[in-house]
Amino acid sequence: MNNSAVRWIIIIALALVLGLLLWWLLGARDVGAPGETDTPDNTTQCPQATPEFFTVEPVTSPTSELTQVITVDLGNGEAITVTTESGVFTAPFDTFPKEIEITLLPNTTHNLTVEGKVREVQQGDCTYGGYTLTTTTDRNGAPLQIVTGD
Repeated sequence: MNNSAVRWIIIIALALVLGLLLWWLLGARDVGAPGETDTPDNTTQCPQATPEFFTVEPVTSPTSELTQVITVDLGNGEAITVTTESGVFTAPFDTFPKEIEITLLPNTTHNLTVEGKVREVQQGDCTYGGYTLTTTTDRNGAPLQIVTGD
């Protein structure tokens, strides 16, 4: 092979490499399947909601009283429910904090479960809330337990 043939082969190879490089840089990554068209995504992207706070103040135990007020804080609250051995007590969350008086049975250990329903809120196309938070401990981590005696 002479020098002029080698030069032509090198020129053709460089032209092919440059052509492939341009093709890759300018659009090879956007090639879809045949017949596939680009459609914009019209779904609303809702930001992550901030969790609502939910705390219950410590209870008085032991006690000889047959009623006790349970104090609950709930961000964006709709309703509070206290379930215990003496019954189920539900009230709308219309004051902040909410105080709910429950009745107690004599000579009983009452294990309280407090539920807070978070109000559903609509902001544009995004819906937040509409869920229930539950706890069996007070804001300090102690069990919500009331022991009644004589």
